[in-house]
Amino acid sequence: MPTDKHYQGVLPFRTAFPYLCLIALLFYFNCVERALLSPLLVSIQQEFNFSNTVTTSLLVVRSVGLSISLLANSFLAVHCKHKHIVTASVFLAGTSFTMLSMTTTYLQLQLGLLLFGLSAGLYFPSGMATLSSLVDKKDLSKALSIHELAPNLSFISAPFIVELMLYFTDWRGTMQCVGVASMLLAVFFAFMGKGGHGNGAAPRFSTLKRLATKRNTLIFFVLVGIGLTLETAPYYVLPLFLVNQQHMTSAEANSLLAISRLATPFMALSAGYISSKTGDRPLLLAGLFLSAICLALMATTQGTLLTTAIIAQPLFPAMLFPVIFKVFSDFFPAEEQSLVLAVTMPFVGIIGSGIMPNFLGYCGDVFSFQIGFAIFSILTVASMTVLFITPSKD
Repeated sequence: MPTDKHYQGVLPFRTAFPYLCLIALLFYFNCVERALLSPLLVSIQQEFNFSNTVTTSLLVVRSVGLSISLLANSFLAVHCKHKHIVTASVFLAGTSFTMLSMTTTYLQLQLGLLLFGLSAGLYFPSGMATLSSLVDKKDLSKALSIHELAPNLSFISAPFIVELMLYFTDWRGTMQCVGVASMLLAVFFAFMGKGGHGNGAAPRFSTLKRLATKRNTLIFFVLVGIGLTLETAPYYVLPLFLVNQQHMTSAEANSLLAISRLATPFMALSAGYISSKTGDRPLLLAGLFLSAICLALMATTQGTLLTTAIIAQPLFPAMLFPVIFKVFSDFFPAEEQSLVLAVTMPFVGIIGSGIMPNFLGYCGDVFSFQIGFAIFSILTVASMTVLFITPSKD
């Protein structure tokens, strides 16, 4: 199979820039559909009269779907070009998001979120491969920084989208509008997008075994796992925490949720520059340690200090991700990258976007959300030990 470089050739960064932005927009819709569930959880909980544990269990179901499709991507990419997988993922995610708005029972919500996860999860390995195919390796860190703007912007905009849409409709109408927009964008990318004309490496058992036992895979798994968990788990449960335990209104909670993410795009863009001055490992150590401090403050403070900790906490995961994926691109050759992501990200997604938010919801019912934040802080400190493992050279 020809690689993307042979098929189309990498582009100068300025030429590739609009196509990189289009891919980032696809990633934005992929992320915002997931992020919308956080500010919508309060409305869903109130309509269905769910507990915190049951409400956050919906995140587990969705993450299972995401994880299955991430793993399935490695098999599909052998036979389908990455661009086609990206297009199908964004279109089908929009379709399932629209269908999710029609649910009326807990079982229907579970099935709808499972279908959404199965669709949306196909994006990431193929999206990364499509992005990498457009630019030379020396420009990859800049391309990754643009791509990483998508989740940060989705976290900022999702609460505002919800509050705006709730003036005109309910949570169902919000899902319908965003789902239709996602489908239209997928059609546009199918005709206008570039890159992604290559295929992934065949998922042979020997290759999977070698990657699973590779030291670099363990390092990447822990780093991207704690990074994703820090970025998503607090975000998903904050509206429930603020409304149910801090007695804010839904609008106040969503406003604070959005404000807490305002500076994250700038942190993501600055990560490449900062790491070039400090080195990757010192920046990763600092980001994880400061994240743990913020979680500890969220577990032990009230009032202004709690608000400050909530606003500061997302800044450091946003800074971590471009560096983590720069390390990832150094660890693995291009032809193995989609397979490595397909092997690791299913488990990362279940833990970071499913189990940990559900655990925090369980703590909110049985103990308090603050107990959950304290445990999460301890786990973040423990994850720093992986940075002292020497990477393998093979």
